Amino acid sequence: MRAVWLEAVGSPLEVRNVADPVVRASGALVRVLAVRVPSYTRKVFDGSLGYDIKPPFIPGPTCIGQVESFGEDVFDLEVGDVVLCNSLLSSGDIAGGPDEMLIAWTGNGSERSRAMQNVWAHGSFAQLAHYPARCLTPLPEAEEFERARLPFLASLAIADGGLRRADFQAGQSIVINGATGQLGGAAVMLALSYGATAIIATGRNKTRLQALEQLNPRVVALALTGRRAEDATNIRDLTNGGPDVVVDYLSNTPTPDQTLACFDALAFKGTMVLVGGVSHSLSIPYGQIMRRQLTIRGSFMFERQNALKCWNLVRSGAIDLSVIRPHAYSLDEVEQAIDKASSLGGFDYALLLPNG
Repeated sequence: MRAVWLEAVGSPLEVRNVADPVVRASGALVRVLAVRVPSYTRKVFDGSLGYDIKPPFIPGPTCIGQVESFGEDVFDLEVGDVVLCNSLLSSGDIAGGPDEMLIAWTGNGSERSRAMQNVWAHGSFAQLAHYPARCLTPLPEAEEFERARLPFLASLAIADGGLRRADFQAGQSIVINGATGQLGGAAVMLALSYGATAIIATGRNKTRLQALEQLNPRVVALALTGRRAEDATNIRDLTNGGPDVVVDYLSNTPTPDQTLACFDALAFKGTMVLVGGVSHSLSIPYGQIMRRQLTIRGSFMFERQNALKCWNLVRSGAIDLSVIRPHAYSLDEVEQAIDKASSLGGFDYALLLPNG
């Protein structure tokens, strides 16, 4: 098969012929139909993000695939199923804190995570990929949808994890912080489908904010100033005293002020969920959390149930993927795809179609 190969951190990518993977017990072999190229991909491969990657290997994150075969102990898949292949592999939380990895993307540095990387070494930038069967979510009727738009389902599932961790309910108001990114855009679509009364989409890219407002009158765009107190006041004014929920989907930022402005704006008994990639420590007043009875939670990636629920929203028509603008490339155009991905956000994303 043809695959992208990374020999070492910082080395040029190659597209080469490699041996087809062989399915093992508890695994499944999929033909890769489409895989999104994250905007930060170049920084993963050149080492500037400090990801725990183990080249030489075939890289590649979560993808859409079609099942070709599976281990004899797998009973919830069928050959031909179109599946969302989640790159998150976790040891589980029995011991109080899971060891985990994103297959062919990063580990968490633990001994067990490194062992996982040795077993599940290769990813989705290839014509065929081998995954643990428990990482695959079958998508009924997905063969009827345009495959170039299907990778957005991963963004929906991750965004949905944040909303569910917030116990978000119909009739509540919500701030989607970092709404101009792909996760934030997905969260706006989900909040609409869940019956939010008001959705405040925050960010700094006015063009992308305007695109979100066009989805529905319940979406109100707020271009942030970067001045914490002023931004918090503006959010409160738009939500009649403060939002019930804030979900933060920001990537890394120069300061934590944008996140903290949303915290400051929370309503009494409000909930804030952190999903993004902010690297700063957050100085959050103990007394405010106590007296305002606030809840702060984290959310990471997604579970199979999240993915299936999001897919059911798509195939029911509650979420319309026609607003997504995919930019497709062949496997041999991986460098162009990575360059393009770095300039995209919102409802635009780059993807590879490894099998044409």
